[in-house]
Amino acid sequence: MLDLSRHNPHIVLVDDEQSELDAYSFLLESMGVQKIKTIPDSRQALEELRQIPAPIVFLDLNMPYLSGQDVLRLIKKERPQVPVIILTANSEIETAVECLKLGAHDYLIKPISMSTFGSALRNALEIGSLRNEVMSLKGIPFGSRPSHAAFAKIVTQNSAMMEIFQYIEAIAESGQPTLVLGETGSGKELIAKAIHDVSGLPGEFVAVDVSGLDDTLFSDTLFGHARGAYTGADKARPGLLEKAQDGTIFLDEIGDLSEVSQVKLLRFLQEGVYYPLGADQPRKCRARVVAAANKDLQKLAGQSGGFRMDLYYRLSTHLIKIPHLRNRREDIPLLVKHLVADAARSMNRATPSVSAEAMHLLLRHPFYGNIRELKTYLFDAVARCGGSEIPQELIAERLGGNVPSAPTGPLEVNSLEKLFGQFPTLETLTNYAIEEALEITSRNQSQAARLLGLSKQALHKRLKNAIPK
Repeated sequence: MLDLSRHNPHIVLVDDEQSELDAYSFLLESMGVQKIKTIPDSRQALEELRQIPAPIVFLDLNMPYLSGQDVLRLIKKERPQVPVIILTANSEIETAVECLKLGAHDYLIKPISMSTFGSALRNALEIGSLRNEVMSLKGIPFGSRPSHAAFAKIVTQNSAMMEIFQYIEAIAESGQPTLVLGETGSGKELIAKAIHDVSGLPGEFVAVDVSGLDDTLFSDTLFGHARGAYTGADKARPGLLEKAQDGTIFLDEIGDLSEVSQVKLLRFLQEGVYYPLGADQPRKCRARVVAAANKDLQKLAGQSGGFRMDLYYRLSTHLIKIPHLRNRREDIPLLVKHLVADAARSMNRATPSVSAEAMHLLLRHPFYGNIRELKTYLFDAVARCGGSEIPQELIAERLGGNVPSAPTGPLEVNSLEKLFGQFPTLETLTNYAIEEALEITSRNQSQAARLLGLSKQALHKRLKNAIPK
C-alpha cells in the first residue's frame, strides 16, 4: 500500500472511457489519494491542467479528437516538469515507447493492478519530491516567483515561466551544461544570462552565435590560435573560452554547428581541455557551457548528418524549454507596456499609451516571431505615433490586416448572444474558432492547429467533414 501520509498529490486521469476512469479512481481512492481529477475529453486536458499546481497525469493513448501522444506533446511543451504516465494496451507498446522519447515518465500496460498503479505513482512522487526538496533547500516556495534580481529583467507572469525560474535556481550551482530550447525571439539569451547571474560565477558571460561558422572559424573563435597557426597569424590570440574563464560561455544556435565542430565541442565537454589552433599543449577551461537552439535537436540527432546524439545528451544535462509567446498571452499586456516605454526612452520621447483596439489586435496575433516580433511592431509604432496614444491603425498595418470596422470607442467584451445574434451551439462555436484561427494564420493549417490545441490531422479531418457532400 502506498504511504501518502507525507503527500497529498493531485492526480489527473485522462481517458475517454468512463468505466476506465471509475476503475482508476477506485484504485487511487483505495490507496488514500484524495485529489483526483477525471477528464473524459482529451481536448480539455491542457486547459484543466493549467488550473492544477503540481499534477501527476495518467494518460490513455487511444482516444478520439486528440490522441494520448498529441496530449503528451502539448503538456511537455507547456509544462515539461509534469510527470505523465501512459496507459496502454499490449498492441500499443511501440507507441508507448515513442511517448517515452517525447518525455513521458513511464507507461503501464492494461489491465492495471493496484500494485502496478501504486508503484508508478510512488516513483513519480519520489521524483517530484526530490525536485521539491531541492527547491526547499534553495528557499524557493513552489509556484511563487523567485526573488533573485536576475529574473527582474524578464517580463512575465506566466506560471510555466515561474517554473523555469525555480528550475534555474535549483540547477544554478551544479556547473553542468544546460540546453535552452525555444523559438526564434523567445528570449533564450535572457534565460542563459539569468543562469549565469544566479550561479554567482566570478567570470564573464560571453555569448557567441555559432550559426554560419565553418569549422576553422568556430575553432579560432572558441579556442583561439597560436602564433603562426595559419597565414596572417603573426601573434597568438586567445579564444572566447579563455575570456569566459570561471564564467559562462553561451553558444547560440547550436543546432547549426557543423559535424566536425560538434566533435571538437564534445571533446571539450568530456575532458574540460582544448587546443588552440596550431598549439600542441592543451589548455584547461573552467567555464559553464549554456547552449541554445530553435530546433528540436533530439529529432535532428536521429537524422543522418544531423546533430550528434552524444553531444545532445552532454549539452542537455539540464534542459529548459521556453514557452512560445502565443502560449503565454497573459504576458502580452505586460510586455507591451515595457517595450513601449523602452522604445520611447531610446527615442527621447514621452511614453504613449496603447489604445484598447490596438491591444486587442496584439492579443489576437499568433506571434510566430515571439517577443522579437512584438518588439519590432511596437518600436515602429512609437516612432510613427504623433500623439499620446498608439492607434490601432499603426498596429494593423504591421500585422498585414485591415483596421476592423468596430466602433472606435472603448473596447467592449461582447456576450455570445451579441456576437452571434443568438446563443450559439457548440458546433457553431467550434466552427467559428476554426475559421478565426485560419484567418489569423493566413489559412496555414499547421499554425491554425497549434492555436486551436489540435493536431494538424485532427484539424484537417474537421475541415473535410465540414465540406458539404
